[in-house]
Amino acid sequence: MSSASATSCVYGEFWINDFAGLHTSDDSTSSTSSKEFQEFQDAWLACAKRQMSLRPTSPSDEELMKRKQERYRKTLVIALNTYAKRNNMQITDFELVEEKERNLVSGMVAGYVHSNFVVKGVDGRLTLFFAEMEHDCFQEEQVVLCTPLEDKDAGCCFGCNKRAKKLRHPTCGGYLGGLEDVPFPDVEEDSDDECFID
Repeated sequence: MSSASATSCVYGEFWINDFAGLHTSDDSTSSTSSKEFQEFQDAWLACAKRQMSLRPTSPSDEELMKRKQERYRKTLVIALNTYAKRNNMQITDFELVEEKERNLVSGMVAGYVHSNFVVKGVDGRLTLFFAEMEHDCFQEEQVVLCTPLEDKDAGCCFGCNKRAKKLRHPTCGGYLGGLEDVPFPDVEEDSDDECFID
């Protein structure tokens, strides 16, 4: 915008049309009184306030946490479905009770999520499961491993040894993340992947 047209915007004639937009006249020679300028300023502020009121409000911290937990729950349901299919079982034989631990670990080609969660069987017995999924898992193909844990299971994971010591792994392995002691990239404190559930 040239300085002449900029001047016409500031000193020209101002008004608001029915579409609530601000306009200026093209007549840069017209003079504007301080009263007209004040009217323009008031109209501009009213438009700005109205536009701000149309913006959606940010969700509360409580709502963000609720969404995060729901996202985590969906990934575990996907993992449990995968386990049932791979073992020719019915998903209705299992009920996800709660997640105990969750951690993001690095692998050779990707980042993975390791999780321990409690599952109730049709007999009412509670079993602790381990799952490894690709980060942001939303389909069964992204589940690397989902398996119940035995009491003696104590698999090694360098990523969880440092960041989630209570998280248990199957001794037989089968997971891809955390197998090497490599530095993990910094994760911001409020990142979804930094959530540990006790």
